[in-house]
Amino acid sequence: MRYANSFSVLLCLAMLATGFAGRAQTDSNVYNERVVVTSRYKPVVEEMPKINVAPTITDTVSTINKSFTYDISTRRLTSLYEPSRIKAARIIGEPATRLYNNYIKLGGGNYWSPLAELYFNSLRSPNKSYGMRAVHRSSWGSIGRPSDEEPSSTHFGQAPFSYTDINLFGKLITKKNLQLSGDMGFQNDFNRYYGFSDSTLHAVMGLPRDSVEKSDYNAVYNIASANFGLKTLNTDVHALGYEVNLNVTDLFASYSQNELNLNLDGNIHYGFTLAQKYKGVAYLHLTYNGFFNNFNPLELPFGADSLYAAGLLDRDEVTGRSVLATRSSHHLYKANPYLDFIFSGVQIHAGAVVAVDAFNSNRSKVHVYPDATVTKSFFNELLTATLSAQGNIDAYSWNQIRLVNPYVAPGSQVRAHSHYDFAAKLRFNLSKKIDFGVYGVYSSLDDDLSFALNDHYTLHNVFTPVYDSLTRIKVGGHFAFVNDEMLRLEAKGNYYIYRNKRTVIQGDQRVELPLYYRPDFDAGVAATINYHDKIIGRLELQLMGRTPYATAMATDGADSTLYLPLRYGMNLELEYRHNKALSFFLKADNLLFQRYFYWQNYPSYRGLFLLGLTYTIPTK
Repeated sequence: MRYANSFSVLLCLAMLATGFAGRAQTDSNVYNERVVVTSRYKPVVEEMPKINVAPTITDTVSTINKSFTYDISTRRLTSLYEPSRIKAARIIGEPATRLYNNYIKLGGGNYWSPLAELYFNSLRSPNKSYGMRAVHRSSWGSIGRPSDEEPSSTHFGQAPFSYTDINLFGKLITKKNLQLSGDMGFQNDFNRYYGFSDSTLHAVMGLPRDSVEKSDYNAVYNIASANFGLKTLNTDVHALGYEVNLNVTDLFASYSQNELNLNLDGNIHYGFTLAQKYKGVAYLHLTYNGFFNNFNPLELPFGADSLYAAGLLDRDEVTGRSVLATRSSHHLYKANPYLDFIFSGVQIHAGAVVAVDAFNSNRSKVHVYPDATVTKSFFNELLTATLSAQGNIDAYSWNQIRLVNPYVAPGSQVRAHSHYDFAAKLRFNLSKKIDFGVYGVYSSLDDDLSFALNDHYTLHNVFTPVYDSLTRIKVGGHFAFVNDEMLRLEAKGNYYIYRNKRTVIQGDQRVELPLYYRPDFDAGVAATINYHDKIIGRLELQLMGRTPYATAMATDGADSTLYLPLRYGMNLELEYRHNKALSFFLKADNLLFQRYFYWQNYPSYRGLFLLGLTYTIPTK
C-alpha cells in the first residue's frame, strides 16, 4: 500500500515536470524585445518571383467532427472618432485686370478720307453700365480727271460719302433679376448721285459739270432712333421668363422723304423637362412692324425728266406742297411659337411662323412658314449634320432699301419679302485646328429685291427697286485652319443657280424674264496673324462672278444680257499694339487698284488707304 502511494506521488511529479517543460518550450518562441531604429525608415516592397508550385499542407492531426450552435445578434457600433468640419475653400484667383473706359481713334487717308471715333463706357459694375460711341468716316475724292479739249468719258467728278453715328446706351439690373436697357442714337448718311460722266452730261443735257449745283443731286439721310428693353434674367427650369423691346426709328431724308418705323418685339419662354431626363425650352415670339411713309414727288434729284413733272404741278394753296404727295402705311404682324430641346443627342428646334401681311396690300393675307432645325453629331462629334426648313416675311422699307443701294430713287416702291429655305449642312471637325463644312440650300423667294435704272432720269444714274419671284439653289462650303491662335486661314465659296418664276411668251416659246444684280458665284480667302497680341494682320482676297445688270437688243434682233465685269479685290489690315493704351493701324482696300463697279455707271475708287492710331486716356 505504501509502494502504491509512493508510485502515485512520483507519477504526479513526473506529469508536473512534463507540463513545466512544455510551458518553457512555448515561452522560448515569444520575442518581447524592443527594437529602436535609428535611421530613416524607407518602406520598400521588393519584387519576388512567383511560386508556380502550389503548396500542400500535410496535417497529421485527425479532424474530430463536433456539433455546435451559434446565434447572430446585431449591435450598433459607436465610433469614438469624430471627423473635423471641412472649412470652406477660399479660391485665390488672379487679380482683377485693369479696365479702360475710353478710347479715341483718329486716322486719315487718300481721297481726303478722315476718320474719327470716340468711345466711353462705365467701369466694372454688377448691376449697371452706360456709355456713348461717336463715329465719323468720310471720303471726298474724285474719280477721273476732266479734259480741257472735250468732255471726258472717264471723269465722274467728286464721288463722296460720309457717315456719322452718335449713340448713347445704358443697362440696369434690378434686385428682382430684371434687366432694363435703352439707347438713343442719331445717324447722318450722305452720298451723291455721281453716276454720270462729263460726256454723258454734255450729250444728254448740253451742260458742263461746273454749271450744275452739287446740292441738286446730293442724297442725305438722317435717322433718329430710340430703343427700350425689359427682360428677366431667371433661366431656371419651370420658371417663366419674358422679354419686351420697343424700337422707334424716324428717317427724314432729302427730297421730302419721311418714314417712321415702330417695332414692338417680345417673347415668353418656359423651361421644362421630358421624362425627367431631357430639358427643353418653349418660346412664343411676337412681333409688330409698322411703317408710316410720306413723300413729295415734286422734289426730285437733278435729271428727272418732264414725265415726272407732268400732272404734278397742282399744289395745295395753304402748304404749297403737291396735292399728289404720297402718304401710306404698311404693317406686319408675326407670331413664332417654337421648342428647343435635346433628345438622345439630337438637337431639335421645332416651330412655325404665322404672319399677317398688311404690308403689300390693304387686304391682309395670312402666311404660314416652317421653322424647324435638326442637328446630330456622329463619330464623337467628328461629323455634325443639320437639316432645316425655315421661312419668314420681312419688310423692305426705305431705310433698308437705301442701305442696299444708296443711289435709289426717292419715294421708291416698298414691298415685303417672303421666302422658304430648305437646307442641308455637313460640318467636319477633324481636329482642334481644322474645321470645314459643305451645304446646299434651296430657296423659293417672292418679292426678292433687285434694281434697274429708272427710265425717268435722263442721266441714267438713279435706280428703281425691282421685286422678283424666283427659285435659287445655293451650293457652297467653308474651310478654317487655326494654328495655336497665331495663324488662322479661312476660305469660302458659293455657287448660285437662279430661275425666274415669271415668264413671257416670245414667238412660240415661253422664256424667263432676266434677273439682275445677282452674281453666279462668289469666293473669298483670308489669313489672320496674331503675333503675341503685339502685331495683328489680316489679308483678304475676294472674287465675285459676272453680274447681269441690263438687257440690250443685239444686231440680230435677239435680246442680249449685259454683265458687269468680274470683280476681284484685295484688302489688308495691320495693327501694331505699342502698349495697352496706344496702337497704330493701317487699312487698305482694293489693293489691286481695280476700277470695278458696284452698280451700273458707278465706278469705284482705285485703292483706298487709311492710316491712324488708337489711344486710351489713362484713368484712376
